[in-house]
Amino acid sequence: MVRLKHIAILAFPGYGHVNPTLEMSRCLIEAGHRITYVVDERFVPRVTAVGASAVTWDSARSRFSQGEVTGDEIQALGLDYLRESRDVILPRTLEAFRDDVPDLILYDLESFFTARAAARLWDRPTAQYFPYFASNEHFSLAMEMFDGAVESVHESIGLVMEYLAGEGEDPHALWGSFMANFNAERNLVFLPRELQPLQETFDEARYTFAGHSIAANQHGVGSWPGADPTDPRRVVLITLGTEMNDRADFFELCERAFAGGDWRVVMTVGPGNLPEGRPLADHIEVHEWLDFSTVLPHADAVVCHAGIGTMLEAVSFGKPMVVVTYTPGDRFDARRAQEAGLALELPGDQVTVESLRASVDRVVGDPETARHLARMRTDMLAAGGPYRAARTVEGWLDELTGPAVGAGPVHGNERNRL
Repeated sequence: MVRLKHIAILAFPGYGHVNPTLEMSRCLIEAGHRITYVVDERFVPRVTAVGASAVTWDSARSRFSQGEVTGDEIQALGLDYLRESRDVILPRTLEAFRDDVPDLILYDLESFFTARAAARLWDRPTAQYFPYFASNEHFSLAMEMFDGAVESVHESIGLVMEYLAGEGEDPHALWGSFMANFNAERNLVFLPRELQPLQETFDEARYTFAGHSIAANQHGVGSWPGADPTDPRRVVLITLGTEMNDRADFFELCERAFAGGDWRVVMTVGPGNLPEGRPLADHIEVHEWLDFSTVLPHADAVVCHAGIGTMLEAVSFGKPMVVVTYTPGDRFDARRAQEAGLALELPGDQVTVESLRASVDRVVGDPETARHLARMRTDMLAAGGPYRAARTVEGWLDELTGPAVGAGPVHGNERNRL
């Protein structure tokens, strides 16, 4: 009898949490395994496009405010999501998998509650993935970003304790299985080890750094037709990602910053944010969204928020970045990218026509930046990407439950194309 493995992936409702897993899932599915995502319903087209199934809910999560986003706002979002996990996502997950329990539960940190509660009830193993910098006993991303992280953790602990007590369990007896995230044995990190803070403290037996998770193609995302080879202008790609893109003033500032005839600006502004009621200058083109891999080969620079996925994709094409920061997470990510010589940080409250143009001029053509980008790109290739991630998950499955019967190998060269 054929016995393929079934993997559940639990992801926070954000593109930066779902997208990094998609190419890995495609590899696992092509090898014969089954993947079921537990995701907000707006991500269903993306996960089904790679062949996965979806268990859905309609997330109550709100967008960030337009101004400088504070640590308090992000921590409040995390606590709201924990409550939603307890009240909505966990019951939905238990119901959906009742007759089809997965062999392994793969989850991001934000989904720890649902993943660990379900794993305890099903007696199934878990693994954690990081679509951003990993944390361990020596480095905590939350502590780096938020002054009030300890208080937020204490409130999270209280919510978990309340749930366990309501289930008739001894909360103190089950403390380790819920909250000891620094002691997880199986961790998958979607960035190069060389970019990770305190990389030397991350045990290779517990943490696999896959390097990147760039998809071969992106479902429902348009392609850029390419630059006119007779056009002498340089190309700058400008994006604020999927969370912070409702900022018409920023994009209008970019239009002015790159006026003058020597730059062509390609902007992605997010769904519903296309400018209306005014003509665009001839050096500007605006899209809701694009497959960046169709723009980056032609780009000379990237102006972006500090999303890990966007920055790694820029690195994959060796493109220098100016990183505009609005959130505590942005600021930490940008600082790390700047320390690695890949980018220049520009705080959102310091962006002017002059500062933006000067920052781009500074990184474009800088030989040291180019050298650091080339080295990081090599490190990303060597790490293996989504094929390495898929093989890692297969290895965990073989170790925990025995080899799958009827599944083929995960195909792909770990020193894969970028």
